[in-house]
Amino acid sequence: MEPVLYIAGDVHLRDGHGDFAIWLDELATKAPAHLVILGDLFDYWLETDDAVARYQPVLNRLRALGAAGWRIDLVRGNREAVAGRRLEAAGHLTLVWPALDVRLGGRTIRIVHGDRLCHDPGYRALASILNSFPFRWWQRLHPAAFQDTVARWMRRTSKGSRPQPAGKRGPFLDARRVVAAARGADVLVAGHIHEAWTRRIRGVEVWLVGDWPPGHGHWIVGFRDGTLRAQGDGGRV
Repeated sequence: MEPVLYIAGDVHLRDGHGDFAIWLDELATKAPAHLVILGDLFDYWLETDDAVARYQPVLNRLRALGAAGWRIDLVRGNREAVAGRRLEAAGHLTLVWPALDVRLGGRTIRIVHGDRLCHDPGYRALASILNSFPFRWWQRLHPAAFQDTVARWMRRTSKGSRPQPAGKRGPFLDARRVVAAARGADVLVAGHIHEAWTRRIRGVEVWLVGDWPPGHGHWIVGFRDGTLRAQGDGGRV
């Protein structure tokens, strides 16, 4: 039985090459299915020609999958906070936020990025600013080079890019947020914290898809009967 759903995320592309591009080439050899990227595909995304050019090899592969009949959805993560129509056109994909529901075998699979599930007050304050209407207009009023400089600075100083001091915990899943996010669904699939596992949290079936460190990739496949299966290797399907 061939998968009808592929879920991946937290790739954090620095350019348009690497294991994720190889993985997309492998998908292109298979029958059209549904590909869901649950956020943070890019190291950072800006709605500029420079960003399109930087990630062009992967965007071209996504466009080719779309032209071949694949459905491609990107659940917007924190790295795509300002993404819009330019990304949708460049990648032949649909942006979704904050969640995407997929029905398989009578089960509702709810796919989220995962940042809204975490107890991380500092990040949540920053995310509210980045997603605000004033910030989006501020971003559009500045030239691409300035936007890129600001994005690079934010990337370097972000909490996720720095090692945690000894004994200090990083962001963790808040069980109350998990239960709220999964309401009306049978399964919750998330990313953001770069871990791959499945467990029940207060009765909710939760899958963390994992990330794409150098030389390795994590993804989840879904089948028509509603079964999910974790996958992961060096970019091969």
